[in-house]
Amino acid sequence: MTRVAVIDEKEIQITPVFKMMNLENIPKSETAGYPVMEMKEMVEIRFAGSKNYAPEVPTDSFWKREGNQVYTYAERWPEQYRAFKEGNPQEANGTPLEMLRPHGVTPEQLSLCRALRIYSIEALHHMEGPGVKALGMNGNKLKAAAREFMAERSKTTGDFTELETLRAQIAELQGQLSTRVPETPPTSAEVEKAIEAADAAYLDMSDAQIKDEIAELNDGKRPQGNPSRATLISMHKDLVQAA
Repeated sequence: MTRVAVIDEKEIQITPVFKMMNLENIPKSETAGYPVMEMKEMVEIRFAGSKNYAPEVPTDSFWKREGNQVYTYAERWPEQYRAFKEGNPQEANGTPLEMLRPHGVTPEQLSLCRALRIYSIEALHHMEGPGVKALGMNGNKLKAAAREFMAERSKTTGDFTELETLRAQIAELQGQLSTRVPETPPTSAEVEKAIEAADAAYLDMSDAQIKDEIAELNDGKRPQGNPSRATLISMHKDLVQAA
């Protein structure tokens, strides 16, 4: 079920994935003289735009303290934890990425977002710095699409119930809208493959469009003369990496 609730900008870029993991109990192993394995509830914490960093902590471990009350990671994300305990799919908060399709975002670029642990339009919209850089040549286009979507939504009546009803109708008709989070994160090879596929789709743009992108990254300065397409692509990649 897609949720459109009040968005916490700090939390929207973090997606928890609760799971059972078979871990070694070190004290028991030392006592027994052989590895003692135990099943334990864990939560993998995924950060939007991060290729590799996703720490795993016990669900009952300390998250924060407010006064005399101690909160665990299970209490930090109660909806996702409840879905996990009930055996239901775990979903990220926010609006499905598929709703960026009318803004020119390709299936390859949507796959790239998911490979980089970006599961909602809001997470993409609020992402800055290294996260955007991880999107490479697709960063400007994806951020612009998210910005356009958020601006259009802000022009509506602000009735989130009405928006949710519309989204549910589209999902029922198309069966495509989902913020379901894959239990297993992509491997490094799968991430690189997603980047290559998105870049290939993005490079279908004209030389003039690439020059426009270069100018946007280079304080308005467009390439001089008539450089080859390969040179333009190389220039653009260098600017993206330096951003």
